[in-house]
Formats: sequence, structure tokens, C-alpha cells
Amino acid sequence: MNKKNVAIIGVGLIGGSLGMALRRSGQYRVVGIGRSNAKLAAAKKRGAADSFTVDHARGVCDADIVVVCTPVDSIASQIKKIVAHCKPGAVITDAGSVKGFVIKEVAKVLSTPRNRTVRMPAFVGAHPMAGLEKNGLAAATGDLYKNATVVIAGTIHASASQIDCVKRMWRCAGGRICELDPKDHDAIVAMTSHVPHVVAYGFGGLTETLQGKQCNAVQLMAGSFKDMTRVAAASPADWARICRANRTEITKTLTALIRYLSLAKKNLNDTAALEKLFEKGHRVRCNLHALDH
Repeated sequence: MNKKNVAIIGVGLIGGSLGMALRRSGQYRVVGIGRSNAKLAAAKKRGAADSFTVDHARGVCDADIVVVCTPVDSIASQIKKIVAHCKPGAVITDAGSVKGFVIKEVAKVLSTPRNRTVRMPAFVGAHPMAGLEKNGLAAATGDLYKNATVVIAGTIHASASQIDCVKRMWRCAGGRICELDPKDHDAIVAMTSHVPHVVAYGFGGLTETLQGKQCNAVQLMAGSFKDMTRVAAASPADWARICRANRTEITKTLTALIRYLSLAKKNLNDTAALEKLFEKGHRVRCNLHALDH
């Protein structure tokens, strides 16, 4: 069987886990691309790549698929480095958790006048809904995408066969494909992922107000607090970039959340009103628990 060549730019948690899964399948040959030979050598040693290079042009020249696994605000600039070096028919994809912003920025790169003499590669926007509160290659695992939803949202110059090529890659890594419009994707993840991170950081920061109390606040941190703040262990720098990129949809969700909190505050002396307010959230969470089992 002829293996497809995949170049992964950014071999950390997301890119490293993808490389491990694809190599384990036996259907892909993986080249890791980054800035540090030492880190790339570590990625190869861990099984995330067959080979590696810090030379972007060299890394992508034979790739059938290029996967950009860098922060959302650098995806377009990474693609700008490689467009002139991709082979005909190559497809570029990403793993960014914001799709409208990425599609807009990548479209600028793939349509700039100075690149019109170059045959532009195709782009397929993707977002694997998998990750950990930990960062970097040390946290990478070949099972990260097992049964994870991978959203395909937005394409540029891509044929049906190229879109299918990207879908097959993510399925091979263990993912389940879901197709969405980029705007719909961003609105949903603002509520299901981005704002929960904002809230987690906020609650984590509030514990500073407990410093100096007679009782050690850590001893009173129940499971509810730990569950709510688990994702606050994720990189603040990465999540600041994500929130800025999806600020329009996050603003809408935060506005709705603030209205809810204001209503809860207003009804703190009314048990019946609070119970009614809590009921919808209780029902949704119980239904989600049923789906998990």
C-alpha cells in the first residue's frame, strides 16, 4: 500500500498526537516541522514523526497533506511560508479552534497578487474537538482523537476529493467527522468551550481573595470547584489568542451568561425562582450524562 505523506507544522500536543496516530495506522508517512531540532528529534523519538526538519520548504515539498497545528493567530502566517513550495494537488488543513477567523486570514494568503503565478494549494478548515489541559509534546498521545469529533468547517480552492482526503486522515486518527459552517462552528464552541475556559480562569483567580483566611482554602476546594477549573491549567497565552480570534461570538455568549448570573443574584431570596432557573441547566446536564453512558 502506498503511504500518503503528511507534513505537520507544530509537533506539540495536537500535532504530536496526530503524528502518533497516523504513523500507528501504517497508512501515512509523517514529517515534523518546527523551529527546534532538539524538540523535533524528541518528537521523532516518541513516535510522532518519521523524519523532521526546521526548513518549511523542504518539509512540505513532497506532502500530500500539510497540517498546521500552531496557535490560531499564526496559522495564516505559517501557510504564507509554504504556499510556493507545496506540490500540485496538495491540500493544507489546520487544527485551530476558531474557524471564521482562520478562513478569512488564510483566504488573504491564498489570493494575494504576488502569489497568482503560483498554483495555490487547497485549504480545508478543521477542528479536532480533543485536547487536554496540559500542553506540549510530553502530553501527546496516539489515542487523543479516538472517538473525538472533528469538525470540517470552511474550504478554499478545495475539490471534493481533497476534502475527502482530509476527512480520511482524521478518521484514520480515530476521529468522527462533523461538517459545519464556520460561523455556526464558532458560535457553538464559544458556548461549549471558549467561555467555559474564561469562567474557569476567573474562578481560579477568585481564590486569591481567600489568601490570609484562617482556614486553608485549598482544603475546602470540593470536586465542583476542581471540575469547573480543570481547564484553567491550560496555557493562558494560547487561550488569550483563541478568545481574541473568536471575540464576536464569545461576547454574545458572555452577555447571555451575565444576564443569567444577574437573574440568579436577583432571586437569591426566592427558592422557587432559583429552582426554576436551575432546572434547565440540570436537565441539559443530565441528558449529556446519559449520552456519555
